[in-house]
Amino acid sequence: MKKKLLHLQLLSLLSGVQRFSLHLLDGLPESEYEIYVAAQPQGEFVSEIQKRGWNFIPMPSFRRLICWRDLVSFLHLLWIFGKYRFDIVHANGSKLGLLGRLAARIMGVPRIIFTSHGTAYQPYQPLLVYRFYQLLDKYANHLGDYTVYVNHCDRKAAIAMGLVSENKAITIYNAIKDADKLNIERKLSGDIVTIGSTLRFTNQKNVIKLIIALCKACRKTEKLRFIILGDGEHLNLCRSIVASYRLSERILLPGWDSDVAAWLKIFDVFILYSRWEAMPYSIIEAMYAGLPVIGSDISSIAEFVTEDVGWKVALDDEAGLIRCLVDIAEDPKSIITKGEKARAGVAQISDYPTMIKSYRDLYEAER
Repeated sequence: MKKKLLHLQLLSLLSGVQRFSLHLLDGLPESEYEIYVAAQPQGEFVSEIQKRGWNFIPMPSFRRLICWRDLVSFLHLLWIFGKYRFDIVHANGSKLGLLGRLAARIMGVPRIIFTSHGTAYQPYQPLLVYRFYQLLDKYANHLGDYTVYVNHCDRKAAIAMGLVSENKAITIYNAIKDADKLNIERKLSGDIVTIGSTLRFTNQKNVIKLIIALCKACRKTEKLRFIILGDGEHLNLCRSIVASYRLSERILLPGWDSDVAAWLKIFDVFILYSRWEAMPYSIIEAMYAGLPVIGSDISSIAEFVTEDVGWKVALDDEAGLIRCLVDIAEDPKSIITKGEKARAGVAQISDYPTMIKSYRDLYEAER
């Protein structure tokens, strides 16, 4: 008999968290799992679920920020778990990590898994807020069977802070299906270096400071061009910043395009200057495409981006980021070499069959 598996996702975007579910569920044998996904109704994510023929459960009360609707969501989850009697509930995202695990435990779901795609507590927060989110995280980890971290640094930090027991904490790196389709021969074209990214225009991705640094780098050299794909609450502001520098022809912000592979072929270098991350699919895709990576010097990105495969720049070091960009444009010889090492390196860390097997082991593990 098939096991009923529910993946809980908050939003119906096609950002990294939702794509994680698609990649993972795509790899599970249809003969063994009856797949359900619950998320906000409508959106590209829902279209992908329906395209695959999986069962979709709309959750109209889901919201990104904490609000009174969370109580409605919690009651809705209790009802859903009682109606469908899932064998496995797999929650994603901090809010559903708490609501989903609590509801699943109350309703006696046999196996409860949570994947941490980044923590709700961050160093920039006021101390009381930081501690409050830590306490919620600790309580939620107690409710589930396993907490999966997509890097080693978050797992080790959570254990050290006493937020999760070591026997419940697992690291499973994100991976992508059909990564070989990104494997193309790369060469620099002309004198212009094209640096690109795929991201959401949010505070997490540090986009405002990134865009200002890109503008100032363009003022220092004519050999740079930038293409930053994505949407989000800061997109229009970033477009205004670029326009104020009169650089709209050299810094392109076209919005979101789901055909990421086509854009990766155009890029020479990939950049992600985030304030915090867990393990972004954008970097994994870029490295599989043979692109060296400019990344912010934070622990999670540092697990992938070493000096051999790219460049790391400290957060809030605008001068250092500008200098890095200009140096790459003026002396691009290392781009191809670093890109080749990036492709080889990511294949050793981010392996799709390993990711699928690791999650199946958790789904099937005895209590």
